[in-house]
Amino acid sequence: MKLGIKLVKIAAVYLLVGLVMGLVMGISNNFSLTSVHAHVSLLGWATMAIAGILYILIPECGRTRLAAAHFWGHNIGLPVMTLSLALYAYGVKAAEKTIAVGSVVVLVSLMLFAVNLFISAREEQES
Repeated sequence: MKLGIKLVKIAAVYLLVGLVMGLVMGISNNFSLTSVHAHVSLLGWATMAIAGILYILIPECGRTRLAAAHFWGHNIGLPVMTLSLALYAYGVKAAEKTIAVGSVVVLVSLMLFAVNLFISAREEQES
């Protein structure tokens, strides 16, 4: 399966998780996981879906090693970051270190995505 389609499908899962989280927080009137909800919705749903769509629109971009590194970094770092954020929100202060690790992995993977986009989009325009 193509990388862009995989990202869009995974993003749809994050969409559902974010929606359920928002609904549960609203019903329970407990908003202690607001930061988790925001990261799931923005980095999981929105960012991942946009990256997937761009990989579909610019096929060369989705066939690079940078795309593979982005895919795995984003999909490993984001769950680590969001689960650690949830633990931290519930008082597990030791989770702060894994929040940092997950965040850096996601940041680096999105930097690779941006570099890949600039390189591959330029090559697409030239051909």
